[in-house]
Amino acid sequence: MTRTISRTVALLGVFGSMSAAAITIDGQLSDWGVNPSTWKPASGIQVTIDDQTGSGNYHLGPGWGGQAYDAEALYAQKEGSTLFIALVTGHNPRTLDEPGRNSYGAGDFAIDFGGDGSSFELGINIRHATSVSASGVYSFESFGVEGGVYNNPTWAYGLWDSAGNYTNPGSGAAYTPDRKHPTHLTDGTLIGMVSALSYSLTPVTGYGSNQSDRHYVYELSVDLGLLRAAGWNGVEAFDIHWTQNCANDSISVDLPGGSVPEPGTLALIALGAIGLGLGGKKKAAS
Repeated sequence: MTRTISRTVALLGVFGSMSAAAITIDGQLSDWGVNPSTWKPASGIQVTIDDQTGSGNYHLGPGWGGQAYDAEALYAQKEGSTLFIALVTGHNPRTLDEPGRNSYGAGDFAIDFGGDGSSFELGINIRHATSVSASGVYSFESFGVEGGVYNNPTWAYGLWDSAGNYTNPGSGAAYTPDRKHPTHLTDGTLIGMVSALSYSLTPVTGYGSNQSDRHYVYELSVDLGLLRAAGWNGVEAFDIHWTQNCANDSISVDLPGGSVPEPGTLALIALGAIGLGLGGKKKAAS
């Protein structure tokens, strides 16, 4: 089973559709060119690979949890005006967030402009589950909308400090989490929605050093114009970060700097292409 949200992005018309066609957001890795044994993707795709394996509740760093909390690989690709992201993890997206029962839900995607790890200016909300009824109906966190893109975010943090030691979220001033690993949004300004979001609720196998390990795949695409709206200058590098609400195992991928065409430039290109098409039709008809 796959949970999918799709939205039509009308900003760039034909040009935008062309740039998004290379990667289909369907909760699968098939169009990322991933080698099942090594996790390595097709050329030109940015990736961080952190495949760990073992049996039981093995250590991940900084926390524990074994395969059930393992973040395996994070992929990113800029194509035209669109940012594509894919995450592979052993963490089930429907894991309940019940700290009292030592269970922690899925985190959100955090983006750090400049990649210095000191601040995360943009968040993409993946609503985590808080309970499930006897009939299998899930309830979710109260904040935000699924796939919402948030500026001026306020972040929650996990169970570990910067030295990898446990720190209790209920201990007041004594709670000193590692703020380089935000877990999920607790507040922020909604500035838009992802173009598409999909994640698998049925695990897949056949990847990594232990191909019997169970994995879940998240995929999403977002218009780079939303990053600009949150303060990205279109040139500087940025990091994409993800972890669970406990931060037992986090992962981030760096996107290099480089110029990205302004939306107005892309619109002119699209109009020019349409004009060329019309000109060709007139010539053929004369």
